[in-house]
Order: sequence, then structure tokens, then C-alpha cells
Amino acid sequence: MSNQITTTLEQTPVLIVGGSIVGLSMALFLARQGIRCLLIERHSGTSIHARAGAFNPRSMEIFRQAGLESAIFQAATPPNELGEMGLRVVSLAGPVIDSSEQIINQQYQQSDPFASPTRRALIGQDKLEPIVLAHARDAGCDIRFSNELVSFEQDKTGVTARVKERATSREYQVHASYMVAADGNRSMVRQQLGIDSYGYGELGNWASILFQADLSSLLPGRKITLGFINNPIVEGLIGQSAEDRWGLLAYLKPGEPTPLSEARCLELVRAAIGRSDWPVRLVGTLYWELAARVAEHYQCSRVFLAGDAAHVMTTMGAFGANTGIADAHNLAWKLAMVIKHQAAPSLLATYEAERQPAADLAVGVSSWLYAYRLPQHEQHEEIMRSASQLIERVRLLPDAPHPTGFSVVSGYLYRSGSIVLENEAIIPLFENAPSGRPGTRAPHIWLSSNGETMSTLDLFGHGFVLLTPTSDAWTAAVTNLSNKLSVPFAIHGIGDHQPYTDTEQQFQSSYGISSSGAVLVRPDGFIAWRAHSLPPNPLQALELVLRNIVE
Repeated sequence: MSNQITTTLEQTPVLIVGGSIVGLSMALFLARQGIRCLLIERHSGTSIHARAGAFNPRSMEIFRQAGLESAIFQAATPPNELGEMGLRVVSLAGPVIDSSEQIINQQYQQSDPFASPTRRALIGQDKLEPIVLAHARDAGCDIRFSNELVSFEQDKTGVTARVKERATSREYQVHASYMVAADGNRSMVRQQLGIDSYGYGELGNWASILFQADLSSLLPGRKITLGFINNPIVEGLIGQSAEDRWGLLAYLKPGEPTPLSEARCLELVRAAIGRSDWPVRLVGTLYWELAARVAEHYQCSRVFLAGDAAHVMTTMGAFGANTGIADAHNLAWKLAMVIKHQAAPSLLATYEAERQPAADLAVGVSSWLYAYRLPQHEQHEEIMRSASQLIERVRLLPDAPHPTGFSVVSGYLYRSGSIVLENEAIIPLFENAPSGRPGTRAPHIWLSSNGETMSTLDLFGHGFVLLTPTSDAWTAAVTNLSNKLSVPFAIHGIGDHQPYTDTEQQFQSSYGISSSGAVLVRPDGFIAWRAHSLPPNPLQALELVLRNIVE
């Protein structure tokens, strides 16, 4: 049947290509900024596979800001129901290689009330995506499944896309001021734009093998949520999703024919269990290619890459989807301000400048963990070398500290035109503890107001926010500037005799300011500017800062 072409040109401020967790998050974040967009996804619905299974505290802070925290935790596995995580073994029945990561993961399962107001959620994309989808639609987003991008072109006014409705083969055109490509690691948009990537590249093929087996007698009283298997027959990850339901993620050595035979799948599973004759029933198998790379550019005129379209990394560390969610959160408020004519289009160039180094850090650490946890990989040394090169892109100096888990999750540091850097020497593009430095995520501090407890992070999300212990000295400047520039702007006093009480008396020390100082926080919760003390002319100082950001 020939395609039916509708000549009507639909209009939307932003067209999002790809409806997985990053695309859906992008739609939701834009809607919360007042921009109702159009999202198209070639598949018929949200993911039926768990795929990413852990969403870190920073992602949960972002979803908390969007009002999804409670719904996500209701659908997630509670921390007290998690089993052993991070144990490195020869097999489930074999000797332990290393247990240090298990201890770290046990600590990580719980929230740290001094680092974040929330905690990570152990939830698969098959459960998370419907939650984000429902909230995005409730916010007014037009989300169309079974619709795929056929082609696109851009000019000075925007992007014109041809879209096909797969059920009917009807084609129609959409004109958008901007387009966001969240269409995965094989991104058609990235390929059409001719954007190359750097990093190790392809890491090999993997098989996800779901199986049923009663291992209660082999592992009495134990539950394995995630373990790393290393033996001559199989390397990979294994985890338990139900009492007798398991999943094995197995690395396939070069030359391994796919699809795997039933006999080969059973051999891999039993090698991971550690018993060659153990009763096993195979449920299903899924294959995918693992890679480590970062796109050389995140923007081409009016088109932006986000999520796996911009960066691909290993499953180690669970950084992939989380990094993509942070991409969307960073880009959404910038697009919204430009579309509303509150900021110049030059603000959009800060997206690549800020998010690409964050991807370098995540892909580098993830690759290093991959090589460390799978030491028998044929390219072990080359992967380690590539990982180190990516990490050095953000370490900047040979004697700089090495990144930690906090660095990748919440400690990346932005340097761009929307950040007013302080007079300091070259520093890494990450930190291993909150500092209050411009370019970093604003530290979490518990506050009290009218009998309610909240976090400083709960004050962010819509417009710029000035935090200060001395609100009287800054209020007039904020009010005048908000009217003058038509930029959403609020001020919150924190301390004694202020609207918000710093219950732990940590605000000034955590943010690095005196009793008369202030910090300017962007809509995404990152510090744009810091005044250690009250400047001679607060209005002039604030105006200079904001004009540098939005003009």
C-alpha cells in the first residue's frame, strides 16, 4: 500500500524523537516549564523490558522536583527487600573474589539525609516509563506511539520533519522551533547530522537470559539482587527478580554465534550457578551490543542530542539512563526560556558545554568498572586505557583527585556561559563532595518553614532563585531586576528571623558565604553565581550576572 501523505503542517515548539525514559522525561520537564511539546516514538508503547534498573539519588531529586518521587517509590523495590549487591564470585556456588562492593552497595541502598533529601530507586524502565508518561500527558504533552521519524530538514525558522503513522502508513509533516533526538544509541538523527563520536567504541555483544530455577537449597536464606560472575565459561551479571526467577547478563566472546542454542544458554546459566546439572527452565533471551562512546557534538543548529543518542556506556554503575535524565533536565529550562523570549538562543550552546564533560566522566568511570569487573575480557587493557583517557578529559591536571561515585552522580561541575566562575586555578570538572562552588549542584540542606521540613532543593525548578541569610539586603534588587528583565526570579531567606530556618545551621558553611552573602541558583538547581558577602551595589551585581546568562 502506498503511503498517504497529509499536506497539513502541524506546529509545535519542540519535537522530541524517541519515547523511552529520556524522551519522556524531556517532555515532562518541558511541560513543567510551560512548553507543551510533541513526542513521537516508533514502538507501540513503553518498554516491556526492565533495561535500566536503578535510578540514582540525583535522578530522584529531579523527579522529586517534578512531583513523581512518591509514585516512583510506590512502584520500586523497597530497600529492605533488596538482596546482596555487588558481590564478585566465581559462581553463585563458588568462592568469593571480592566483597568490598557489596558493603558499599548496602550503604548506598539507604538514603543519606545529609547528602540528599531522597535516595536511589530500584525500579526497571518497564515500571518507571508508564509513570513518567502519565504525568507528561497530564501536563499537556502530545505523545504519539507507533509514529516514527522518516526524515527532517532545518532552516533558520526551525525543523520540518516527516513522520509516519505506522499503523496506517499515513505520513504527515511537523514544524518545530527545535527538535530533541532521544532516539537511542543507533540514533538516525545523529547519523543524518553526520556527528561522529569518540571513546572505546564497541565493547562486544551480550545476551540477557531469563530463567527459572529453585536455588533455595544452594543459597539458603540468601537473595542475590546483583552479583558479578567471573569464570572460564561465563562472565557477566546475575540477579534474582522473584523467588525462582533469575536473569543472567552474559558477555559473549568474539565469534560466539547468535542466537544462542538452548544448550549453550543452559551451559552459561549453569556455569553462573556453579552446578553443571542443576534443573533450569529457560524463559527468554534478548541480545544487544554494548559500547562506550560520546558524541563529538550535542547540538547542530536547532537539533539537540540527548541520552543514548549523545552517549553510550556500559551497564556498570547504572549511569546510562541517569545521565540521559540529567541531559533532559539541563536542556528543558534553557529551551523554555529561549522559546518564551526570556533568553537569547546563545543560552542553548551551554547545553553541550555542560553535558558533554558529564558524559565523559560517566562513560569513563563506567568503562573502567566494566574492565575491572570482567578482567578476562580480551581487550581489558585497551578498555582501561580508553576509560582513563575519558576521565583525564575532566580531571584536567595530573595531580587532580580521582572521581568517586558521588562525582558521577551529583558532583560534575559545569563551565559555560551560564556560570560565573570565581577566580580560581584550573580545577577538575567534578568534585567528590558538595562545595557550593558556582557550576555545581546546590548542596542539600534541611530547612523548616511553618512547621514543615523541606530541602533547599525543593525551592528550585521554576526560574532563578537567590538564597541568602540576609533577605532584606537583597529583596529590592531581586524585585527590580525581575521586572526589568522579565526573567522568573525569587528570593528565599534562610536563617534566624527568615522565612526558612536552617535547622542544622549548615547553610552558610555549605554554600561558602558570609551572613550577608548570597548564591544565585538556576532552574536546574545548579549554582550560577556566588557572592561571599554583600556587594556595594547588589542590583548592579545581579543584573550583570543575569545579563551574562540570558543575553
